[in-house]
Amino acid sequence: MASFEEDVESAIPGMFYMFAGAHDSQTAADISNIDAFDLPDPAGKSGGACTSALLQALYRDEGEEDVANTWLQTLEIMREKIEDMGLTQLPQLSSSRPIDVNEELFIVPPECEGTRRALLVGINYVDEESRLSGCHNDVRNVKYYLMDYLGFERQNMLILEDDDLHHFPTKQLILDGLRTLAQISQPGDVIFIHFSGHGSQVIDRDSNEGDGFDEVLIPGDYRDSGPIFDDEIYHLFVTQVQAGVHVVAVIDCCHSGTAMDLPYVCQAGEEEIHVDDAFRMPVDGSGGIKERLMKPSGKKKKKKKGEARRKLKGTDASAASSIVDGQEEVVVRKKKKKKKKRKKDDRSFNE
Repeated sequence: MASFEEDVESAIPGMFYMFAGAHDSQTAADISNIDAFDLPDPAGKSGGACTSALLQALYRDEGEEDVANTWLQTLEIMREKIEDMGLTQLPQLSSSRPIDVNEELFIVPPECEGTRRALLVGINYVDEESRLSGCHNDVRNVKYYLMDYLGFERQNMLILEDDDLHHFPTKQLILDGLRTLAQISQPGDVIFIHFSGHGSQVIDRDSNEGDGFDEVLIPGDYRDSGPIFDDEIYHLFVTQVQAGVHVVAVIDCCHSGTAMDLPYVCQAGEEEIHVDDAFRMPVDGSGGIKERLMKPSGKKKKKKKGEARRKLKGTDASAASSIVDGQEEVVVRKKKKKKKKRKKDDRSFNE
């Protein structure tokens, strides 16, 4: 019988690391002034505590020749900066392998010489009472770091924001972006995922969560399409990435600790990574529905005919984006209305 680690490697072939802004049971903060984080040329005053603290740790690593942060040191720096702001949320690292957290942190490991791609999502929920103020700034600060220090190219980034300058962050576009990244990335490639927005918990109806709750991300069109479940991210993305692909994710929202349902976790304050007791392993190693300790789920709820979708900004059509080498391919389902001209900053991958 295969060991737990062998089962995990079969179910999740890719190498995943995920920084979360808070434990599953905690809320995360959107702070009004990030000057205390000393980021070089920040995009704005406000931002997420997790993103801002992580970036400060990464810039410290880049700015001092003798400094090479480990995964554990990075968690500790994040916790210190968050505590300095008077916040109690605990950042958390999760991974697809039982890594040594005292090894050096790499977003782009030396052996990964392939294409570097990123999906960056920042949602301020501008029309909602629960609007945020710093998520667009988070995305821009992350984008600058990836491009200026790690060699990512703008043409290989899909940026989703509710700012009238980028594609609107619908549930469909976010999931399509994840799905496409998994499909096209090859061994030696690097994927970076960043989500800054609202997160929440809902009662687990499949009995596959140890705490009785599913963690969810809140897309811009959640009133029409609903939230994005951790189970969806796991099955559509995490289990589909090939071996040899290096993935780093930053999920800056409430209840984000296991947003990707990765098997190993380490909270700030802990000394080593360990198995997440809530993780449920697919029996067949394929990332399918059948899981240990999981009852078969019922039939999927059918979508209502004519279900509303948020329009892709700049067009009169629903759209799905895919990330390909050197080009952002926008597949438009045509309608009879005349297409509007794109705004200047809504750039395609090949622009």
